[in-house]
Amino acid sequence: MKKILLIVFVISSITCFSQDFEKEDKLFGGSFSFSVFNVNSSGPGYYNTGNVGLLPSYSWVVKKNIALGIKGNISYSRVVTTQSATDKNISTSFIIGPTVFLKKYKALKEKFGIYFEHAVGVRYSFDKLKNPSLPDHIKSHTYAANYQFNPGVFYRFSNRFIGEGNIGGVYASYYRNGNNDTFGIAASFLQSFNLGINYVIGKNKS
Repeated sequence: MKKILLIVFVISSITCFSQDFEKEDKLFGGSFSFSVFNVNSSGPGYYNTGNVGLLPSYSWVVKKNIALGIKGNISYSRVVTTQSATDKNISTSFIIGPTVFLKKYKALKEKFGIYFEHAVGVRYSFDKLKNPSLPDHIKSHTYAANYQFNPGVFYRFSNRFIGEGNIGGVYASYYRNGNNDTFGIAASFLQSFNLGINYVIGKNKS
């Protein structure tokens, strides 16, 4: 009987842990993002786009369940715009840049919870445009700054490992390509996906 009680105690100690992120905890990890979608309007224009990205991140808990951090952005995107059978633009971009974020975690039940992230970033992209009617590719560079509000969910696999994910958010952005400036505000859900994992470094973790 004593052995059974000891086993139950050990299992409980392993599976039952605090859902809170404590001040001075550090989270190290990253995420993988991707999106693929098509747009076919009532006019002649039709396009499909896709992108993939890696976002390594590091953050530290400045207040209980509030983390401040920085993450990188290394991504590739491809957009195909079709006007007719002989008129097709293929745009590709390789994008890099840092982002600073503030993330609020809130536990809901057992190991599951939600988070709300505010992020401000800058990006630099190498762009290439290909069209059958053009003798050469058109190459350019784009500078961008953006704000994002990303709600998401998290799951604590253990005291150390946290899985996270979101399916879009609200964006405000500024782009500069050559002498052209573009501002935009948009919301996108169920078109882009971000899945990641964080490793928690803290003196009270086991």
